[in-house]
Amino acid sequence: MSAMITDVVEEFADSDLGDERLSGRLSQIAAAVAARPDAPFPSIFPRSAELEAFYRFLRNERVEPGDVLEPHQQATVERAADFETVIAAHDTTEFVFRGDRSNLGRLKQGTAGFLAHVSLLVSPDDLRDPLGVAAIESWSRTGKSATAKRKQGLSYSKARTLKTEQSRWGRQVDEVHKRIGEAAEIVHVMDSEADDYTLICQLVGAQHRFVIRLCYDRCLDVDGSKSAPWRKTKEFLASAETLCTRRVKLAKRRAARGRARVRGQGREERNAALAITACSVVFARPSSVSVELPRSVSVNVVAVTEPHPPSGAEPVEWMLITTEPIDDEQQVLRIVDYYRARWTIEEYFRVLKTGCAYEKRQLESFRTLHAALAIFIPIAWSLFRLRTIGRREDDTPALAVLTPEQLEVLRLRSEKPVPRKMRAHRAMHLIAELGGHIPRNGPPGWEVLGRGYRQLLDLTAAYTLLKRKM
Repeated sequence: MSAMITDVVEEFADSDLGDERLSGRLSQIAAAVAARPDAPFPSIFPRSAELEAFYRFLRNERVEPGDVLEPHQQATVERAADFETVIAAHDTTEFVFRGDRSNLGRLKQGTAGFLAHVSLLVSPDDLRDPLGVAAIESWSRTGKSATAKRKQGLSYSKARTLKTEQSRWGRQVDEVHKRIGEAAEIVHVMDSEADDYTLICQLVGAQHRFVIRLCYDRCLDVDGSKSAPWRKTKEFLASAETLCTRRVKLAKRRAARGRARVRGQGREERNAALAITACSVVFARPSSVSVELPRSVSVNVVAVTEPHPPSGAEPVEWMLITTEPIDDEQQVLRIVDYYRARWTIEEYFRVLKTGCAYEKRQLESFRTLHAALAIFIPIAWSLFRLRTIGRREDDTPALAVLTPEQLEVLRLRSEKPVPRKMRAHRAMHLIAELGGHIPRNGPPGWEVLGRGYRQLLDLTAAYTLLKRKM
């Protein structure tokens, strides 16, 4: 068995499903799926008895997704403990499924599926190593939303008291802190969907560290009194002097599904010259929120803009609110780097949907899809982490991530001499070449590594079989 597949199986090793047979079955399923994560289930389990056993496992009411994920979450905390500070990247994704499935809910543009809000822990260094999923909340929109109830005559004051999906951000923050405890400091990083006055007050009140991208041009309470002149955030920041400039590499981005607005458009990879300003502000409480919330809340704001974007390109414009200090240039740039790590979770979602082909799974219900998701989450993490191994130029031996047979296949397959004592990152580059990677195109990503790794598994299986028959 591959060393990397063994690592994935270990993410399920301590699962307690209330039955030793179920726990053992989970380990077998995880090993089989990890070997071919994008293959259809009938291909992963070619024997009809194995396939039926797999489906029975997903339908079993004793198989709770939380129990399946628990060992991975515990291992995530252990990996986080190696760092003084870790980034918790929070985001929500939609899983869309075709055909008739029970208990799925409505999504955008008339599609059906469910949503998952995920908190992925990421190392704070330049590698942005995904450490694992610390918390997840999944739900299906089967009931009426607060907006729909308002249209049916519910008063605004009563609608404002209803629980909404927006509260998931705060619940997830609490869950991450409960799980991590004192193992590491946490910086919560969120996109503009988390720009919510209630959430901001919650985070500031609990003295949590965070970086959130603003969505709204919020009103400011300049001196904290009712007689103060009201000004908007963008207007205030426009008068601030540029603190520093920086060139950053922007990753290629696919157009967001179902979004016509500018920020949902795709972009090509490019180097961007950014201008950065920072200041402290006091947000005034909006009239749309509960009067029980504080009248104002103080935060720091870092504005990142691209004064001269390429022709036709969407310019970078981030207004980041944070509790992190902004006393000097180094602190401000660290905040920008924290926010840039948020894209790690978007890539992780791509691994789930593309590398694991999750949305193509032919399962009949929200329950079975949810159980399958719990299996795929650690597998997607392991696949995504191949990229980190390929970029970490340290002394980790290749035998730490590959078996001797796999290394021998890489040596035989390579057109250039390969040393017997190979480092892990060198082995990852050889695997990427199997997947079609061209070295001059820069470090390999998870997709090309995943393709190469699957080819390596097939070549190794053939090589092992031939050795047995010789």
